[in-house]
Amino acid sequence: LVEEICRMYGYDNIPSTILSDVLPPQRGNPRLEQEERIKDTLVQAGLQELITFRLTSKTQEAKLIPKNHGAGPDDRPYITLTNPNSAERAAMRHSLLASVVEIAANNSRYQERLALFEVGPIFIADEDEILPSEQTRLSIVMSGQRMVSSWQNGGSGAYDFFDLKGVMEAL
Repeated sequence: LVEEICRMYGYDNIPSTILSDVLPPQRGNPRLEQEERIKDTLVQAGLQELITFRLTSKTQEAKLIPKNHGAGPDDRPYITLTNPNSAERAAMRHSLLASVVEIAANNSRYQERLALFEVGPIFIADEDEILPSEQTRLSIVMSGQRMVSSWQNGGSGAYDFFDLKGVMEAL
């Protein structure tokens, strides 16, 4: 509406004004800048970034806990949705790993080489607070051949611990 009135009245008839004060100094966001540097470094190391759902199920995350290593189930309470779209996406995640492993398992049927990472939040309920504690985590999954085999390299072997160590050293 204002634009139409200005157009009818004439933009030339509206006096120009100068800001009455100086602009505030620009401040960076060190946490976001550090996260972006981490993502850039991992992409330069040959990994692909994932962005997965923040919602998961308790059973999906429970699959990652070894049964015979003395580690019990995750006793921390989950933040659950009152009216979820599906049972598989009813709770806020405690770990990035369940989502990343699920994506890696689905994609391994189509690709022989996977090098994936995700930087994202996890959500831990705090009894003393209304809102959950939101902590940023990094998850990396590397599977398959180090390089796609071709007539030039003849296969370079599978990813191993030292490949992951090299990525960590780059970070």
